[in-house]
Amino acid sequence: MSVKVGFIGTGSISRAHRRHLKNMDGVEVVAMCDVVAARAAEAAAEWEAAVFTDYREMLGSVEMDAVYVCVPPFAHGEQEVLAAERGIALFVEKPVALTMEVAREVEAAIREHGVISCVGFQGRYQDVIARTRKLLEGRSVGLVMGYWMGDLPGVDWWRRKEMSGGQTVEQTVHVTDMARYLFGEVKSVYAGGRTGLMADVEGYDIEDASAATLVFENGVLATVFSACFLSCGNRGGLDIYTRDLVIEYRERKSITVVRPGRSEYIEVGNDYWQEMDNAFIEAVRKGDGSHLKSTYADAVKTQQVVMAVNRSLETGEVVAVGEV
Repeated sequence: MSVKVGFIGTGSISRAHRRHLKNMDGVEVVAMCDVVAARAAEAAAEWEAAVFTDYREMLGSVEMDAVYVCVPPFAHGEQEVLAAERGIALFVEKPVALTMEVAREVEAAIREHGVISCVGFQGRYQDVIARTRKLLEGRSVGLVMGYWMGDLPGVDWWRRKEMSGGQTVEQTVHVTDMARYLFGEVKSVYAGGRTGLMADVEGYDIEDASAATLVFENGVLATVFSACFLSCGNRGGLDIYTRDLVIEYRERKSITVVRPGRSEYIEVGNDYWQEMDNAFIEAVRKGDGSHLKSTYADAVKTQQVVMAVNRSLETGEVVAVGEV
């Protein structure tokens, strides 16, 4: 059966997914929607798809099996609910929302209507992460340090917290999600941040840097660093410490496994993003999402952690994740 797909949002992240869909048999992109009509038309041309600037019109008039929602953080919400109500499978790019109220509303709609869902935490599909999980079996992790440290993205909405949620929500969420995937659920967080390094940037109101300590239910401690002021020395990933093993994961690049007296460097060897899109489309085709590694319901748990970090940044207090 041919899987009919639509897109809401046709920017750079959407283009990446569309490239992967081109590599699959039995996939038909039938509709493109973007608030910029010319961008929607350009994206639609390669597929001879219908063009829309209003997702309500698209969802109400075009038959599709799945829709990719590739919009900025502030734009999530209604389109996911409408798609779920119409029985359309959802692929949602991260972060899934800017408030837990919106995230839970979408989660409830997905659950009520029984639609398949997937969220774009592509890092979970890396072969080195499968290897990391295997290495950690039977080992107690003592300490973790995580990083998403780089320069300032160029889009205006990113530097406004009311639109992006800040770096913790928009970028470092990848590191937080990977920590959850490897170590389980987070019990509480405590975070501190600083500003003042980017005073020359107009319309900028997010933290320049932050450090968030996550206390996991199983006792693991992780401190995750965020920074968006760097012009060099970018760093992303996780350093994982056990009594007899250290794993240095470099975001979407490699792991280095350090044992007493020796170390092993292993590069990512699979097209993990293609595998994620393959898995989603196959789930839609079969009507079975049980093998997907990041459902919407699971992504809501990651969202809850980063929103707890934001609350701690605002209040200076320890925040229980379950209370967010």
